Amino acid sequence: MGQVQLRMKQDVATRWNSTYFMMQRAIEIKEPLVSTMALLNPLLPALTPEEWDITKEVCDILKPFEEVTVEMSSERFVTGSKAILMARGLQRIVAHRQRNPSTHEPVKGMVNFLAADLEKRFGQIERVRMLAEATLLDPRFKKHAFVIERNAEETVSRVVGAATHAATPTLPSTEEEEEEEGGTTVNPPSEPVPQFWADFEERVTTLRPGVQNPSTGAMLEIKGFLAEPLIPRKADPLEWWRVRALVYQNICTVMKTRLCIVATSVPSERVFSKTGQIITDRRNRLSPSKVRELVFLNANL
Repeated sequence: MGQVQLRMKQDVATRWNSTYFMMQRAIEIKEPLVSTMALLNPLLPALTPEEWDITKEVCDILKPFEEVTVEMSSERFVTGSKAILMARGLQRIVAHRQRNPSTHEPVKGMVNFLAADLEKRFGQIERVRMLAEATLLDPRFKKHAFVIERNAEETVSRVVGAATHAATPTLPSTEEEEEEEGGTTVNPPSEPVPQFWADFEERVTTLRPGVQNPSTGAMLEIKGFLAEPLIPRKADPLEWWRVRALVYQNICTVMKTRLCIVATSVPSERVFSKTGQIITDRRNRLSPSKVRELVFLNANL
C-alpha cells in the first residue's frame, strides 16, 4: 500500500501505557491491518467502525497521561516541582471531556472513572508539603502553579519559617577558647559602646547586614523572589538559583532540600529489561554472580 512498514505492538499487563501504544499502533496501520486480516483469515471477526472510533477516542484521552508519565520519569531534571501542575492539567483535560461527552458509552464511562480517580489521588496534592514547597521555589512556577490561593499562602509561610530557621545563628560555645590546628584562638572581648550611641544603636541594629532579624530577612527574601519575573518553562531552575544564591541566601538553603527528582520505578524497570537482554537462550547457564556483574557494568558504564 506504499506505507511505512510498522510492527504490531503487544500490551503488557504491568504497564498501562503499553495498552495505549498497542492501540495507537493499530490505528496507525489500520488499512494494512484490516486488509491483511481479511486475506489471511476472512472468518476472523474484524473491528466494527464504531469500535475503531472508540479506540481512537481512547488514545486521544490517554495521550496526555503518557506525556505526563514520560515527563515525570526523568532522572536528570527537577521533577518534584512539576507534580502539582501536571496533576491539575490532567484534571482539567478530563473535566473538559466530561463537559463535552462522547457519544460512545464505553468512552464516557472511562472518562468518569479517570475523573473520580484523579480526584481521589490528587485532589489534595497542593497540601503535600514537599511538592508544594518545591513548586513555590521553582522560578518557573512559584505561586502561579497553585489553584487554591490559601494553599499557596500556607506554603509561603512554611518556606519563610524554614528560611528563618536556616538564618538563625547557632548558640555560641560555653567555652571561651576554641581549639584550632597549630594553636589556640581566644575570642576577643567586645568593645564597650559609649552611652551617647546607645539609643541609635538600639534603633538600627536590626538594619545592618549580619544582625538583621532572621524572620524579617526571610520575609524580605521571599518577597523579592516572588516579585521576580518567571523564567521560561524549559529553563534550568537550578542554574537560576546558582546565579542568585548570594541574593537569596536563606531561601536558597531551603531550596536545596526541596527541588528534587521524584522517585519512580522506571530505573529499576530499565535494569530489569536489560537483564532480560543479557540472559538469553544461548546464555542460560550464567551464574547469579556473573549476571549481577554484567548488569552492574551495563547500568554504570
